[in-house]
Amino acid sequence: MENRKLKILHVIPFHPSPSSFIFAKRQVEDLSELGHQNELFFFNTSFSIIGFYKQLVQLKKMVKNINPDIIHAHYGTINAYFASFITNVPFVVSFHGSDLNFTKDVHWLREKLGKRLSRSAAKSARRIICVSELLQTKLPIGKEKSTVISSGVNTKHFKKLNRKECKSALNLGEAKNYIFFNANNPVVKRLDIALEVVALLKDLNVELLSLKGNIEPTEIPVYLNASVAVLLCSDSEGSPMVIKEAMACGLPIVSTDVGDVKSRIAGVEHCYIVEQNAEAIAEKLRIIIDSDVDITNGLTQLISLELDHLSVAKKVEAVYFQP
Repeated sequence: MENRKLKILHVIPFHPSPSSFIFAKRQVEDLSELGHQNELFFFNTSFSIIGFYKQLVQLKKMVKNINPDIIHAHYGTINAYFASFITNVPFVVSFHGSDLNFTKDVHWLREKLGKRLSRSAAKSARRIICVSELLQTKLPIGKEKSTVISSGVNTKHFKKLNRKECKSALNLGEAKNYIFFNANNPVVKRLDIALEVVALLKDLNVELLSLKGNIEPTEIPVYLNASVAVLLCSDSEGSPMVIKEAMACGLPIVSTDVGDVKSRIAGVEHCYIVEQNAEAIAEKLRIIIDSDVDITNGLTQLISLELDHLSVAKKVEAVYFQP
């Protein structure tokens, strides 16, 4: 591989929440740690023809000023389609899940348009990154130029912390058993099932620690470590970050068979793949709580799979240098 350092322009969808697209922002930081120069363009995906054109003018000006070696769109649909308008710079797109998977929480017309724009971006891209093997199978075009690279986890930030101290820091009830649940998209994430699970476990003093995207990213490890387990019961996923972050923290996991979760937690103690129903989920969570699990071997598994942040950044770097 070449050793030269690159200038990379990253195009990321804009969202006011500090946690939104945090996986992309962290990957930029990881690439900087490898010595590459990174610039960010936050694309406002609220569609209007005038707004699209104005932002395209801004992007072209930025390209002219910094003369990047690579443009990397983190997420498909209109975000990657927008980035693909720069035709004189090699273009890489990362697909993360709902940009290729069917999603039922948006209007059918927007859903259909988004997938068509992802297809167009995939056609224009020199290289494509998919975060899981399953997502790669959903590529409508360009499989031959695609690579599977899951987003990495910084194990310096996500690590085992004292549960009692984390509860105290968040002013949580010391006697409660908290189940961590990412509810930033409650329809797709199936918050309804998660609430049913809590009702079935009321005798164990269980409460859902449900996050909706308005938490500072630096606080997420504290929320995870305040919990007895992580629950994922989504209809669809790409390569969910919360699973890998939970592994780094040594947390038990109960998840439906979505995205790449099954392959990630295979061999990890106190982690279960279950059917998507409240009774099956509650049964496994009850086992975890009754066992009073302190830590799993998730971190060891994460490292063996080379899902730490720098290992992943090096894989992305290798994609940049591919012809």
